[in-house]
Amino acid sequence: MKHLNAVILAGGSGTRLWPLSTPSFPKQFLPLPSGQSMIQETLARVAPLITTEQSWVVTGRSMADLAQEHLPTVPAAHILREPMGRNSAPAIAWAAATIARQDPDAVMAIFSADAVIENVEGLRQTLKLGYEMAEQGKLVTIGIKPTHPETGYGYIRFAAQVSEGYGYQAYQAERFVEKPDLATAQGYVQDGHYVWNAGIFIWSVKAILSEFHRHLPELAIAIEQIVDSLTQTQSPASDTLNTQWPLLQSISIDYGILEKAQNLIVIPADLEWNDVGNWEQYGALYPADDQGVRAFGSHSGLGSQNVIVYNNTERRIFTIGLQDVIVVEMDDTTVICHKSHVQRVKELAEKQHKKN
Repeated sequence: MKHLNAVILAGGSGTRLWPLSTPSFPKQFLPLPSGQSMIQETLARVAPLITTEQSWVVTGRSMADLAQEHLPTVPAAHILREPMGRNSAPAIAWAAATIARQDPDAVMAIFSADAVIENVEGLRQTLKLGYEMAEQGKLVTIGIKPTHPETGYGYIRFAAQVSEGYGYQAYQAERFVEKPDLATAQGYVQDGHYVWNAGIFIWSVKAILSEFHRHLPELAIAIEQIVDSLTQTQSPASDTLNTQWPLLQSISIDYGILEKAQNLIVIPADLEWNDVGNWEQYGALYPADDQGVRAFGSHSGLGSQNVIVYNNTERRIFTIGLQDVIVVEMDDTTVICHKSHVQRVKELAEKQHKKN
């Protein structure tokens, strides 16, 4: 797999984990129970398959130094600094066009910086199968076999099997579906042909750039100009980047390319994947006691069940008779939230952000 490059997309703001995750310190830099941050674990999972010269990060300018601090082995020139967020399609196009200048035969595997994968060996085996398919010009996505009818994820339906290897099968992708309601999600799980879209992709730079020229030609041309200008200036920014980037269409790779692509392959896998998208999912990374209480920091309670307490302070927290509640204690902010409203933390974070 000598042409394999790993690209980590680290542009997210993680508002659903507010106030722990903030625009200046988003969730990909948060500590996990392992002691490493999410972005560090993301690189560590693929590190044995690549050289340091084949590792890349796309992130916002304001987070680039933080990314470098967490990933000291990634060359500074391989941290692509976006002037502003423009969703995943421009980020991937920029990485692809940059890598193509170094190695026209390169294959890129793309990972989001803010997910947890427990089955690391499984991921590496699926990447090996994906690499073989990518070398044949296919666009490959690794889909997560659903463990329950989740309404917070997009799904991909797959059809006929096209290949197998390394203990996994690859199928022709049939269609993308947006986040479903509960009844629809239950149907997907029963159908057995649907996987969660986890945003893990592998393809050759040639194949993806030709899809960009076909489906998003203006974006493709602008990215080529940006990469040309950066190659000439040899600095992390250029006038072309500063002027062109804000004008790029803000669009996801799914909408922009993958929903239209004819050669998309899905490898379904059970990777024990968790996108840590809210406080309940972050809390689930910590061990529970026999009452289902998961606590980080000082906490003691009486008769509380299924409670998550995240205490980042010296203060002691006591809970009595609580059920299905999340308590987050930071230096200057306390958030108490019922688990059934966990998605609304984002709403709260955005309100506070506007106020400030």
